Amino acid sequence: MNPDYHASFPEPLDICNDAVFKAIFTKETTESRTALKSLLSAFLEKELSVLEVKANEPPINDLRDRLIRFDISVKFNDGELANVEMTLNPKQHESLRFEFYTARLFVNQDIRGKNKSYKDLKPAYHLSFLNKNLYPDKGWLHRFVYYDPEKHVKMGGRTEIVTVELKKLELASEDTVEQMDLREVWTLFMKYFREDERAELIQKLMKRDEGIAAAVQVIQGFTESELEGLAAISRDKFEFDAREELYEMRLVAEAEGHAKGHAKGLAEGLAEGLAEGRQETCKEKLRIAAGFKELGVPTETIALATGLSAEVIESL
Repeated sequence: MNPDYHASFPEPLDICNDAVFKAIFTKETTESRTALKSLLSAFLEKELSVLEVKANEPPINDLRDRLIRFDISVKFNDGELANVEMTLNPKQHESLRFEFYTARLFVNQDIRGKNKSYKDLKPAYHLSFLNKNLYPDKGWLHRFVYYDPEKHVKMGGRTEIVTVELKKLELASEDTVEQMDLREVWTLFMKYFREDERAELIQKLMKRDEGIAAAVQVIQGFTESELEGLAAISRDKFEFDAREELYEMRLVAEAEGHAKGHAKGLAEGLAEGLAEGRQETCKEKLRIAAGFKELGVPTETIALATGLSAEVIESL
């Protein structure tokens, strides 16, 4: 691969888009399996062989369905299980969703029968890559397990949640790539792959790990129709996420209005709180509409999603 490898794409693919992420790691090819095996082995810190991979994409019947979805379900040759996902914009209660899916993956194992017991339960993992910071500390990698917070004793259970906050890992120098562990190498690859000026860094990361080189091969092998499909999915998900964001903002604005109403007198406070909430909502609508326009979404669709007039949208 030469430094101009992005030139073969209509536009640089963003691995932090969950549709692209899923497309790379769930193809029925040797390169895709090699990439997935390397990724999981690095972050779960054990040598693994992937036995079964399933892409999860339940139909969106309601905007809230977007909250109960993860990208890839994996079963390893030793029976261990994992959920893997890319989250572009984690929500306020994202950690609770991690717990929910890890617990469900663990308890759905079948241990019925004479010769089976709890000891036959296999470890279950949830691995999430986050393109927006979720936790208040500076750490970019977290591993969550059951433990006694007073005695600092690990329970030794078989569930684990691993989160990777891509934006928190900073690259001091490209000269340090050889000294990095594979978790850092993979994180930098996902963070910087889309940036043309980082082509030399991507080359170095590919040389560090065959899994990353395999992932690039998968990306370069996408057909024109696959690329068009990924672009369409990205537009759809942007629209669903934007609508969901507006819905949540409306709830927050109403809640703040009620809170101010109790503090300053119900009528006066409610009016002021709602006015402020509407102002912030309007700003966010304009931001979302501008994003839609950038993606080439028709004005009528933007108007439907945001409630803005066609004249306002055209003036952006």
